[in-house]
Amino acid sequence: MFLENILDNPTCQPVAERYKKWYEFMEKNVEFSFIDSEMHTKHHCARVLLLALIIAHQIGLSDEEMNSLSMAAVFHDSRRLDDWLDTGHGKRAAEYYKESYFKYDISFDERTYYVMAYHDRDDVLGLSEIKKSPALSENCILLYKIFKDSDGLDRFRLGPNGLDVNMLRTTEATKLVDFAKYLLQKSNG
Repeated sequence: MFLENILDNPTCQPVAERYKKWYEFMEKNVEFSFIDSEMHTKHHCARVLLLALIIAHQIGLSDEEMNSLSMAAVFHDSRRLDDWLDTGHGKRAAEYYKESYFKYDISFDERTYYVMAYHDRDDVLGLSEIKKSPALSENCILLYKIFKDSDGLDRFRLGPNGLDVNMLRTTEATKLVDFAKYLLQKSNG
């Protein structure tokens, strides 16, 4: 299993079993459109999954909220067309999730849909769209911020200056910058 060598780390231990469950789900069920990707791979999604779960655990989110973030992580880059900006891949991935969730015995979560659909957009737009939906609560905004931070923390795969730490939205994410570097190093080793 990818990242198995790091799951005994004290930072990972509280979320290790949940990570394994969702990683296995992704491996068995989530198909990626851009199979030649070098940057937006299942390994990237696995690191985002682990980082999202760690942040969620540190904040004290519920199992339901952690599952929402997990679904977003494993589906979020599945409908990319290229490794560049590809604005709109989040919405395509959200639609893929919406079309296929019933096949996998997972429940549809509107928060997951919105987090995924707007993860590739500017926060002004993403947060505005979330606030427009009467069905979504303030909680969805927190999930969006956690997810964007988790995805952002894996930007070190783009190079040593891939992440602008000033763009992180949560205190917990700012404390995981060194861990994210370590995670990338261990996943490449």
